[in-house]
Amino acid sequence: MADLLSREYEVNYGHIDNRGIAKPSFLWLIMQDAATVHAESLHLAQDELNIVWVLSRMKARLTRPLRPYERIRCETWCPGIRGASWYRCFAFFADEQQIGDAQSMWVTLDPASHRILRPSAFPAAESYLHTARGTLFEPLPKLSCDTVRPHHIHTVQYSDLDVNNHVNNVRIVELISDALDLQRQPGFVSSLQVNYTAETAFGEHLELLCGTVDDARYVRGETDGKAHFEALATLTPFETQGASAHD
Repeated sequence: MADLLSREYEVNYGHIDNRGIAKPSFLWLIMQDAATVHAESLHLAQDELNIVWVLSRMKARLTRPLRPYERIRCETWCPGIRGASWYRCFAFFADEQQIGDAQSMWVTLDPASHRILRPSAFPAAESYLHTARGTLFEPLPKLSCDTVRPHHIHTVQYSDLDVNNHVNNVRIVELISDALDLQRQPGFVSSLQVNYTAETAFGEHLELLCGTVDDARYVRGETDGKAHFEALATLTPFETQGASAHD
């Protein structure tokens, strides 16, 4: 059906880290692709409507790490619209077993002024809705951490940029993964929320800062003291994997 998209992806070695599992950015990569393809099928593409789609918040969960050459089916749909935000959900399957899910919030901008364009401005927005998979979820919360420490500084280069000439949301997850020091962690990222608060352009210097909030790891990227993104990650040891994605 047009209001729900199902698309399959393969985990290849370009997505695998030094521990033999998929990087957290793999999920962001397939969600970005599925959301783009779905929007185009619903006549809500950037070029068709002369808009810019901007991801504002995303939270994904996995019950287990993903391995090389697994085939992951990603389903995506819109449970509703609230105010200026377009809500989008995802579900991930391997061998027809659900292994994760995600929720996200997006806004549309005027490409010239970067003024927010509300969904009510687009008649095609009605075709975006698919309520059969559940009700509209609560807005993803703000993130904060009282105590942070510097981790590293990243200067934005060509490989970081997307078609809108700012750091791509998938690349930001890779920068967050660097700040989490995943190369030496004994577990996988079972939950990750990223809040995108400002665009980052070529040549800017992003300072990555880290902290802890309860049992979760917090990362903030900022430039000149202004936050550009924040993240909260939960790491689960490999040996304790297997809980439901809905826990």
